[in-house]
Amino acid sequence: MSESLTAQQLLRIRGKLEAIVADQPGTKHADSATAALQRMRSGEYGYCIECGDEISAARLAAKPDVALCVDCQALKDEEDEDA
Repeated sequence: MSESLTAQQLLRIRGKLEAIVADQPGTKHADSATAALQRMRSGEYGYCIECGDEISAARLAAKPDVALCVDCQALKDEEDEDA
């Protein structure tokens, strides 16, 4: 679990993720929230799924279902634009 997040922040984020899953079932947003909850349960939440670097607490607070760090997200966005 990300070292930069406090227990209180994690509880707040988990609540946001659970609300997304409950309020938007069957959507991509709910799917990414479900994946984030799974990463939280496995202790991998807060780390980039591509490079393993820690994702900033500010980024997680703003977008709790984010799975990529800023650098990997920028690379993905560039690849998507080129495709």
